[in-house]
Amino acid sequence: MLDDLVYKNLIRPVLFQLDAEEAHNLGQRLIPASRGLMEVAANYYLHSLDSPLALLETDLAGQTMPHPLGLAAGFDKNARLVADLCSLGFAYGEVGSVTARQTNGNPRPRLFRLPLDRAIINRLGLNGDGAQAVSARLGSALQSLSSARAGQYKNIALNIAPTNFPPDTPAAERLAIEDDIATTFSYFKDLDLAYVTINTSCPNTHEGVLKESSQLKNVLSRVGQLNSRKLPIFLKLSPDSSDEFLQHTVDIAKEHEVRGFVLGNTSTRRDGLTTSADVVSSLGNGGLSGAPIRGLALDLVKRVARLKSKEQEIIACGGISSVGDVIDAIRAGACAVQMYTAFVYEGPFHLLRLRRDLALEMQRRKTTLRALVGADL
Repeated sequence: MLDDLVYKNLIRPVLFQLDAEEAHNLGQRLIPASRGLMEVAANYYLHSLDSPLALLETDLAGQTMPHPLGLAAGFDKNARLVADLCSLGFAYGEVGSVTARQTNGNPRPRLFRLPLDRAIINRLGLNGDGAQAVSARLGSALQSLSSARAGQYKNIALNIAPTNFPPDTPAAERLAIEDDIATTFSYFKDLDLAYVTINTSCPNTHEGVLKESSQLKNVLSRVGQLNSRKLPIFLKLSPDSSDEFLQHTVDIAKEHEVRGFVLGNTSTRRDGLTTSADVVSSLGNGGLSGAPIRGLALDLVKRVARLKSKEQEIIACGGISSVGDVIDAIRAGACAVQMYTAFVYEGPFHLLRLRRDLALEMQRRKTTLRALVGADL
């Protein structure tokens, strides 16, 4: 397609000449200005597909979504693009990760492309504006969207994580993880959100992964006490998680009425890459995302699907780019998927093409996406 050729042969080479983080920031600034173009593109790709598109409906966190394709956390950390998510074609999206305190994250450079692997390594370290600023911005955006659509608007979700305190932060100024998460949640608990994800798996912070069972119990207990509106709560887990950790986590999630799981996050593993080991080693630590972790993320979906309760839901995240990737995740037990890295390599129209092709595939198979959820279990 012409738009695909233009992006891959003209736009992407220019962006890839920039530092990866600078290119990301530039892309964010361009998105609001391209809303009209995206609407034209949506009409082009999805024109006359009303019947097949209806086959993509799915249920997530008590709502009917028009299709299963969502935006993963990390793209819109500070809720600056909420009004643009629908124009990009997403059924839903996660803002964040948001932390209780404003932080600058880790030193630059901290975001790297691996073009040979269609992958990214990041060690951003949860940089962001902090819960108070982001909640005010998000609340205003949701109110505007709800008014514009003359009703409730519940396609925006929130991802929260512990603050990444710099190593030299005095002990007296640090928050316990349960206090940190509870503080962040308290700023958002009254907003009209689709769901809230608690990120238990970010590998790029000084404090590391939220590993201890007692810690997770305390976090969920504190959030539960604040959650008077019964916002659906999800846990985000890493594809690097051991079977033992998953069993403990799922057991705790059942005990605290967690709605579901986002599976997974980035990986610290580096095996199976085409990029030379010397180049990869020179980039340093960080979380790997994109095509190389597709198998890990799919395996995580399968493992958790066997452990969770029937009522709990799974959102698949990690290495998803094609129709086959989506169908594999859905058949393994997910009811929705999230994407991010694929857009760096495939371009802004990728989601529209994917939605079209997924709808046509459902039509070809004479089935619906709902009917495929957990079909391989």
